[in-house]
Amino acid sequence: MIATAYTPAVSAALMAALETPAHTLRRTREGFVSSRPAQPVAVTRRCANQLERDGLFAFDNPAFPSALTLTQEGLKAARQIKASRRFRCSRS
Repeated sequence: MIATAYTPAVSAALMAALETPAHTLRRTREGFVSSRPAQPVAVTRRCANQLERDGLFAFDNPAFPSALTLTQEGLKAARQIKASRRFRCSRS
């Protein structure tokens, strides 16, 4: 899937996870969030389920997940989105 085919919610989740050291979003009462305060994106459980079904993220425990970690495919997609954003910024 090319980077522009992702919805804004999926792109935001991928970018938030990419910027964390372990490429992981932790579950809080707001949803799955980055450990970095500069990334205020909260991923809902519904979006997290979609990300897991698409193979972009993996739950630490499928029954009651407390963390959502990028898979190799998710890491590749996040890096592709980041590169395409840099390219768009450099063309402006």
